Amino acid sequence: MRLALVINRSAGSFRTLPMDGTVAAVVAALAEAGHVVRTEVVGRRELARTLSSVAAQDDLDAVVVGGGDGTILTAILAGIGRSRPLGILPMGTLNLFARDLGLPPDPVEAARILAGAEAAEIDLAEVNGLPFAIWASMGMHPWIVRRRDHLQRDGMRKSRAMLLAALRAFRRYPMIDVTLSLPEGAVSVSTPMLFITNNPWREERPPLSREALDTGKLVIHVAACRNRLSLLWLMLEALFGHWRESRRLRTYTTEEVRVTSPKRRMMVSLDGEVTVMNAPLIFRTRPRALLVLMPKPDETS
Repeated sequence: MRLALVINRSAGSFRTLPMDGTVAAVVAALAEAGHVVRTEVVGRRELARTLSSVAAQDDLDAVVVGGGDGTILTAILAGIGRSRPLGILPMGTLNLFARDLGLPPDPVEAARILAGAEAAEIDLAEVNGLPFAIWASMGMHPWIVRRRDHLQRDGMRKSRAMLLAALRAFRRYPMIDVTLSLPEGAVSVSTPMLFITNNPWREERPPLSREALDTGKLVIHVAACRNRLSLLWLMLEALFGHWRESRRLRTYTTEEVRVTSPKRRMMVSLDGEVTVMNAPLIFRTRPRALLVLMPKPDETS
């Protein structure tokens, strides 16, 4: 195949891996399988423009993108994964999407598997027309992510910034009041955290992966926690992989949900990228709307 390889030089993997050597090994792994590879390594500011340009090129069979889940979302927003498949190289911190596909965390090994992968259609989700691949969150989580990003811009390392932002959020304990309009009726909740996942998570210890990628369902998780102690218990249950049956968690499964709030604008995290959107928020599933390079079953780790 004729492949474009776009790598985010700001990706978290390059804090521990040599960038030039890793990129060269990835290209070699793809070329050894007979693919013709066109490579671009760009920074965060050039990423969206580069991906949009690559998406418009007609002489490519697939586009492989190296970065974290936010980088992959940027590729999807640019239109990659519609008419030609999107390949994912895990080069971020959590790499949730790559875990969902069964790819190993090492980007060079992942490239060797992608070299023999096949195109498959999986689900996307959207909120007010804006697509996301994995999950959306409201409440404390986007609050933490936004403050983590501010601390990182001031020079703090990501792990320390995340911990400090989480501690500040736990002390502040922001709550949101929302109404979920579901097919079975409206549900009003006051919660510190609300998550909407594109297909269900497995019940396992974090970081989580999804059970399937093509059920055509959204799963809503609402933390039923009115105080810090209750939320702490829920976090411990999640840490040990026993969150699904928790009495501190309400779960709803649907294909569409309308989220309304007394506030006109709501902060939302989409695949770890924070944005502010006008309410109401209408979440929908988009079954089999994303074309990806899927590893063959006997090659996944």
